[in-house]
Amino acid sequence: MIRVTALSYLNTVPFVYGLKQGAVAPQITLSLTSPAVAAHQLQHNLCDLAIVPVAIVPSLPYYKIIGNYCIGATSEVASVLVCSYVPIEQIREVALDSESRTSVLLAKLLFRDYWHISPRYVPLSSDFPTHLPKSVVLIGDKALRYRDKFPFVYDLATHWIRWTGQPFVFAAWVANKTLPDGFAALFDEALAYGVAHIDEAITTEVSHHFPAEMAQRYLTQNLSFTLDKEKREGLQLFWELIKD
Repeated sequence: MIRVTALSYLNTVPFVYGLKQGAVAPQITLSLTSPAVAAHQLQHNLCDLAIVPVAIVPSLPYYKIIGNYCIGATSEVASVLVCSYVPIEQIREVALDSESRTSVLLAKLLFRDYWHISPRYVPLSSDFPTHLPKSVVLIGDKALRYRDKFPFVYDLATHWIRWTGQPFVFAAWVANKTLPDGFAALFDEALAYGVAHIDEAITTEVSHHFPAEMAQRYLTQNLSFTLDKEKREGLQLFWELIKD
């Protein structure tokens, strides 16, 4: 059995649905967790294949991106944000959601090279959302739930695209070892099925706890799941930039 780790976020609901429905299902054990834990599992051989924040991929001793699907954006992503009580140029301290290294590094890149400011970075407090920080990087379901609490919201995919002209890849399916012949094709077919059946996925994978209309809008209008040539080029650019 191939150990597969997906995310317990709304953004991977189509993938989870497809993997459960597809012909690959008897060949895998599927677990759901946060991006940070998925990355830890892949790095420490606690799984064989996972959808992980792309920032960790170059650090793996061996990696292979599997399939032609990802969590990406070609416009506003809505779920990777700087949220603040003050305008961006007035931000002096930013709380960081540690669940995705990619989003944290993207935020730091944009602060340094796009907005040209140098805020102090602090961990997101454990009492969030009871007490909201003045400025914070929020990702995934937290961003979707709490963005409206802040008067100033900056979508990081939007600003990356304005800065670079490239789409952005937040997470990709990555293996840490060679997988059996034929597995990758079956896996990709399952992902494709899930992406093609988002309405069914939303109503079947109900653990996301979002209203169906909102979930459908986010998954079809904000996310771009195809890992195409342009996104691969954007991914390579991001890897180059985070080397500095």
